Amino acid sequence: MNELGALSVFAFVGSVSPGPNNAVLWASGLRFGFRRTTPHVAGTALGIGLLVVGVAAGIGVLLRTVPALELALKLVGSAYLLYLAFRVVGGRAVGRADVSHPLSLPQAVAFQCVNPKAWIFAVAAVATFLPPELDRPAGIGLLTGTLMVVVVGSSSIWAAGGAALGRVVDDEGMRQAVSIALAILLVASVALIWI
Repeated sequence: MNELGALSVFAFVGSVSPGPNNAVLWASGLRFGFRRTTPHVAGTALGIGLLVVGVAAGIGVLLRTVPALELALKLVGSAYLLYLAFRVVGGRAVGRADVSHPLSLPQAVAFQCVNPKAWIFAVAAVATFLPPELDRPAGIGLLTGTLMVVVVGSSSIWAAGGAALGRVVDDEGMRQAVSIALAILLVASVALIWI
């Protein structure tokens, strides 16, 4: 139970802190409302779950033993996050008409594959919390299930926060300020990847 509590705290702090997922969830909640952002919330949790299973199955070892793969992941992920930041600011302002639709469940799952913070989160969770004394599949299932439940909660917080802000932000200047703040969060998350 102590380990499960520690895992839950780790998962919440790691998933609720600002990063690419949360900036995009915030923007989606702001643009489309919470209900239309729920596939993105579910896709984020499912994508994280798939990463955790993959890392536990050996992808994490592969990334550590072949540094070029880790570097490639960081480069591709950083480029994509900078592109997203450009799109957020380049779309003039965060508004409901700037993007035609929120991320779908498969798009949100795929987004985790290029999100370096998600990979770091999955590798850290497996390395720290996968109990060696349990049956390996049961341990992976418990770890993955716990992380997914917590990620649904933390993702919902960001999507709901964006939706709440969307109801009060009517002025174009305020939307531009929010766009810039979201872009700064994305750029900062890229900087943190390389530290």
